Amino acid sequence: MRRYIFSFLLLTTFYFIKAQNAPKFEQQKLDTVTIASFGNNRISGKLYKKAKIINISPKQTAGIESLDDLLNLIAGVDVRMRGSKGVQSDLSIRGGNFDQVLILLNGVKVNNPQSGHHNLDLPVDVSMIDHIEILEGASGQHFGVNAYSGAINIITKNPEKEQAHSALKIGQFGYLKTDFDLAHTSGKISVYNGFTYQRSTGYLTKDSINNTDFYSIKDFVHLKYNDPKHPVDLQAGYQQKDFGANSFYTSKYPWQFEKTYGYFASLSTRFGKKVTWQPVLFYKLHFDEFQLFRESVYAYKNGYFIHDKDTAQYAPHVYYPGHNYHKTQQLGGQIQGRFLSKWGNTYFNMALRNEHIWSNKLGKLLSKPIVINDRTTYTKSDERTYIEAQLNQSKKWSHFEVGLGLNLLYEKHYNWQLNGGGYLSYRQRYWIHYINVSTASRLPTFTDLYYQGPVNIGNPNLKPETAVTYEAGTKFINAQNNIGVNIFLRQSQNTIDWIKYHPADKWQPQNLTGLQTFGMEFNATHRFKKSVFKKIRLSYAYLNMTKDQNQSFISKYALDYLKHKANLLVSHHFYFDSEMTWTAVYKNRNGQYLDYTNEQYRLFDYKPYWLANMKWTKTINKTRLGVSIENIFNTTYNDLSYIKMPGRWLIFEIDYKIK
Repeated sequence: MRRYIFSFLLLTTFYFIKAQNAPKFEQQKLDTVTIASFGNNRISGKLYKKAKIINISPKQTAGIESLDDLLNLIAGVDVRMRGSKGVQSDLSIRGGNFDQVLILLNGVKVNNPQSGHHNLDLPVDVSMIDHIEILEGASGQHFGVNAYSGAINIITKNPEKEQAHSALKIGQFGYLKTDFDLAHTSGKISVYNGFTYQRSTGYLTKDSINNTDFYSIKDFVHLKYNDPKHPVDLQAGYQQKDFGANSFYTSKYPWQFEKTYGYFASLSTRFGKKVTWQPVLFYKLHFDEFQLFRESVYAYKNGYFIHDKDTAQYAPHVYYPGHNYHKTQQLGGQIQGRFLSKWGNTYFNMALRNEHIWSNKLGKLLSKPIVINDRTTYTKSDERTYIEAQLNQSKKWSHFEVGLGLNLLYEKHYNWQLNGGGYLSYRQRYWIHYINVSTASRLPTFTDLYYQGPVNIGNPNLKPETAVTYEAGTKFINAQNNIGVNIFLRQSQNTIDWIKYHPADKWQPQNLTGLQTFGMEFNATHRFKKSVFKKIRLSYAYLNMTKDQNQSFISKYALDYLKHKANLLVSHHFYFDSEMTWTAVYKNRNGQYLDYTNEQYRLFDYKPYWLANMKWTKTINKTRLGVSIENIFNTTYNDLSYIKMPGRWLIFEIDYKIK
C-alpha cells in the first residue's frame, strides 16, 4: 500500500512540475564560507578548499524541527532519537558512540562530562542556527580530547546581520512552537537574541502508555563589541526541558521522566598583529533529574512512590530509593595563537579545563552531604582538571598542502595522552584529493565510572579509549556540483562500551581490547539553473565493524552501528511561486537490542526502514507559509533499542521575517 501512495505522490508532483513554465534565475555561486570559527582558528580558510568538512544549513529543508533532524541529513552522522523534536538523542559519527563526538558552539567545547546523552542539551534551537560544520574522523591534533570520531561546530546567526524574525508552528499531538529572534547593530555593538518555546502532549496517543509529552525553552544571546584594537565576543544562553522518557533506559519500567536545565557563557577577545592572540573563558552549568517512576503517575507518599496499589520497586521487597539528581559544572580558559611565516600557517593553543559533578548516584561519597531541599541531597561528588597543549603547522606548495599536528593532555588519573596526525592534499581547479592519518582519545564520563542502577553498574577502573584513523578521498566542486567519495579505516584500542555476557546480567562498561571499523561515504549535490528543480542531494554511507575474535558479549552501543545509510533530498518550484522539498532516509542497523517482554529480557534484531518527509512553502512579501508532513507513510521504526518513534506528523507554519 505504501509504495502505491508514494507512486501517487511522485506522479502528482511530476504533473504539477510539468504544468508550469520553468522559472528563470541567475546562476548560483558556490558559497565560500570562512570557517575560522571552527575551533577558534584551528582550521581556517575557504570552505570549498577543505576536503574533510561538510557544511549544512537548516534553511528551507523538509521537516526540520530540531538540530537532530538537521544532522540526520548527513549520511556519516548517526542520530539515534529517543523522542521527537530534539527531546533527547544520541549523536555519533562513522560508527562511534554518543560519547565520542566533540560538540562545539561557535568554537567553544560544550560536551557534557556526566553523559553524552546530554551533549545536545544546548541553549540554541535550529531556528537560531546559521549553519553547522561537521568534521568527520578522528581529529585529536586539531581539537584535543573527545574528538574521537569527529567534531560538530554549531554556528549561530550573525549579530552583525540586521534581521528580525518570528514564527509560529502548530500540529498534531498538541504540538506548538514559537520562535523569536532579533539582530541589531548600534555603533560598535552588535547583539543577537533568539528565544524558542515548544511543547507536545505526546505522540503515542493510541497506546495505553503515552509517556512522550514534553516542553522546552531556549534563550540565547550573542554580543559583539567591534573595536579594531579590543574586540569582545560574548555568548550566553539558558535551556530547559521536561519530558516523558518513555522506556528510555529500560522497557521494564516505561513511566520514566526527566528534567534538565542549564546555563552557558563564554567571553573572548583578539589582539596582536604578527601573532594573533585569542584568549577565551567559558562556563557551563547543567542540572539533570531522572525519575525512573514518574511522579505525576507514581505519587510520593510516606517516603515511597505509589501508583494505585502498586509501590514502585526494582524487585520484590526492594523499594525504589528515589530519583537521580546530578549537577555538573565546567569552567576553564584557553589562549590561542596564530601567525604566518615562510614555513606556512602556525597555530598553537594552551587550555585548562575543570569538570565537576555533584550527585546522589555518581562520584565518591562526600564526608558531608549537601542538602538542597527535602527531596534533593547530593551525597557524592568527583572532579577532574586537565591541561591541553596543541601545535599545528600547515604549508602550501603549488597545488599541494601538507599539515601536521600534535596535542598533549595531562590529567592526574590518566597521566599523559598524546595525539597527533597529518594530511596531504592536492588541489587543481575543481578537484581536491587528500589522505590523512589522525589519532584521538576520549576520557570516560562520570556515568561510565560510577552509575549504579537496577540494570547498570559503573566501572571506576576504566582507562581512556584511543583510536587511529586512516582516510583517503576525493572531491569535485564547482558552481553547480559537489561530489565526493572517501574510504577510511579506524583501529580502536581500550574502546569503552556497556556490555553484558548474558541477558540477565547487568550492563557494565568495559575497555574492549580492540575494534576495527571500515567505511566508505559518497555524496553528490547538483544545483539547477533555469529549471523547475532547485537542488538534488544524494548521499550514502557504509560501515563494517569487527571485534576481537576472542571476545563474546552483548554490546549496548559499540556494535549497534548503521551498516547502511542513504539520504535523498529534492527541492523544486511548485504552483503559485511556491516551493517543495522532499527528503528520504534509509537506515539498516547492525546489532541487537534487549526488550523486556513476558516478564523477561529477550534479544531482537534491528529492522531496516525508510522514512520520507515533505515540506511546502510559499513566501508572500515578508511572510512565509509552510506545511510539513513528517514520516509520510506512517512507518513504524525504532532508532535506539525498543523506544517507539512517532508516526505521521502534520505541522503548519507561519514565519514573518524582516531582513
